[in-house]
Amino acid sequence: MIRKPLEKAKALELRNKGFSIKEIGTMLDVSSSTVSLWVRHIQLSPTQRDRLVKKVFDTLQQGRIKAQAIQKQARDKRLNRLTKEAEKELGTLSGRDLFVAGIFLYWAEGFKKDNRLGFANSDPTMIKLFLKWLEVAGVPKSTLRLRVGLNISHKGRIEEVQKYWEAQTGIPQSQFQKPFFQKFIWKKEYAEPRNYFGVLRIRANGQGDLFVKIQAWIKQIQDMV
Repeated sequence: MIRKPLEKAKALELRNKGFSIKEIGTMLDVSSSTVSLWVRHIQLSPTQRDRLVKKVFDTLQQGRIKAQAIQKQARDKRLNRLTKEAEKELGTLSGRDLFVAGIFLYWAEGFKKDNRLGFANSDPTMIKLFLKWLEVAGVPKSTLRLRVGLNISHKGRIEEVQKYWEAQTGIPQSQFQKPFFQKFIWKKEYAEPRNYFGVLRIRANGQGDLFVKIQAWIKQIQDMV
């Protein structure tokens, strides 16, 4: 109790300098309610009030950033755990696994009409998987014919787009057919229109027998359902 007058005087001094009640209480090891009683008659200047408001805002912002960092750490930890579990569950893929995966891929995205083997997709990874599957199935790359489907609004990028697919597939542009342009104009604005490379269609010439087999493989899978 002897120190109270000294603490009160220091509290008044700090308050006049614009410190918050909580800051003063922490510095003097006095409860906020006591500090509030001591300094309640002191009016802060607009500059001092702005400084305290900013401090509160900064503290809240730091709290949000810290909370977000903790949440991200938890998400990353969970993602890492699930990824390792998934890798362990799947194990090493065999040629047989690739063969079956290719059948499902063709069932989903492959051409089913006119008895011509073909596939279309905009995902370069799926395109590469399909080409790998054709390789396993013994289809020569020289029999493949590629065709780009592109929205008409990107017609001026066709050379760039075909070079992109040439790089993704390893198939020269001499095996590319005349591109197909979708006539409608997009109403939606895309954030990264330069990342749009249309749809790539792949046809394999002279593979009528394989096409028939693929339909039979798909039918076998369908009969399991």
